[in-house]
Amino acid sequence: MKRTFISLIALFSFSFIASAQDSQSMDKETKAVRNCGTTEYMEQQKLQNPDLENQMLELETWTQEWIQNNPDYSPKTVVTVPVVVHVLYSTTSQNITDARVQEQIAILNTDYAGSNTHSMGSFAPGLKSNTELQFCLAKRTPSGAVSTGIERKQTTVSQFTYDDKMKHASSGGLDQWDPKKYMNIWVCNLGGGLCGYAQFPAATLNNNFGVVIHYQYFGKTGASAPYNLGGTTTHEIGHCFNLYHIWGDDGGSCSGTDYCTDTPNQASENYGHLTGVQTDACSSASPGIMYMNFMDYSDDISYANFTPNQKARIQSLFANGGNLDDLKVSNGCVLGSGIQEIENIRNIIVYPNPSSGTFNLEFDLNDNQDVEITVTDVLGNSVFSALKSDVYFINMPIDLSDKANGMYYINIKTKTQSLTQKLAKYN
Repeated sequence: MKRTFISLIALFSFSFIASAQDSQSMDKETKAVRNCGTTEYMEQQKLQNPDLENQMLELETWTQEWIQNNPDYSPKTVVTVPVVVHVLYSTTSQNITDARVQEQIAILNTDYAGSNTHSMGSFAPGLKSNTELQFCLAKRTPSGAVSTGIERKQTTVSQFTYDDKMKHASSGGLDQWDPKKYMNIWVCNLGGGLCGYAQFPAATLNNNFGVVIHYQYFGKTGASAPYNLGGTTTHEIGHCFNLYHIWGDDGGSCSGTDYCTDTPNQASENYGHLTGVQTDACSSASPGIMYMNFMDYSDDISYANFTPNQKARIQSLFANGGNLDDLKVSNGCVLGSGIQEIENIRNIIVYPNPSSGTFNLEFDLNDNQDVEITVTDVLGNSVFSALKSDVYFINMPIDLSDKANGMYYINIKTKTQSLTQKLAKYN
């Protein structure tokens, strides 16, 4: 964070200036350096959409007000975000394996749970936060069909840049899945030295919302050092969750901000495998600068944490009324059935939710029909099931009092519809 106060307006007028500390920079001709195109991409978007700056200002106002009103930053449940990975390749080597995709999801879950084991150096352990956010590969397509959460396409485009062409089939890419139900990740060959880029969560999630990652820096096995531990995707998704670069993109002036009070003032981005206390012109004394933060540019081996304030910014998006609150009730992590989603389940109510054990389920149907009701845990294991024959109204208890606290999914299936909602059990 930059300790010098600036207005919200000033934040969004900054131009990106790529500058690294001389003592920590590396030769870009001989060794890859982390290059995130998010700031340049955001400036390009503003030119195309004059209202975007106002939308981002509104989001920042919402975020600061939510943080002020929720000082403990504690949700009642862990939010699980369904992910779809769109793999685009023009050569066989760019067609990454399913195993690499699964590795990356596991890394995201480790990093966002605060379980990354890398050192916090001179910083207090309490500055490594569990964001209470997790990810799963989607188990259903937007139409309800069974999915692995991975789709592939061989493209004639040899190299993409931050012009969003990889996000549209018409320009050699793959179309986005509904951003209200899925986090979209495009993996492709990025040019211009880019490792990745992302879109911030403005008021309206358009058909470009998501992250783009260079295939060489996605996952772990077969990825290119020094970005072969999945940190690029962790960093870029951070932007989708309204996190800024830790140095404030101010070109070393010590006047910018990432709007987090627990990240030290920092002049510029950091590169390389850093250890111990590192200082700069903005933070000249121990504990120094937080180079291990996921929103810096350090090597993956140095990445370690999101702070409590960064967690709060993420949490605000998933609160009621937040820009990503639809994602927390998505059924994307629930196994698809291929059933066409025809609306005949009406007026569904589940209460209380959260509950300490017993939930009440009510809904009615267009006509008499058979209904199958199942409840599964986050791993897909069935913990409750019931079959009701020739009914048009349901009013029944769902008893999970003997089950562990956490998130569950209730699925209601008829001949023409399958509907899923989340249940949260906490004592």
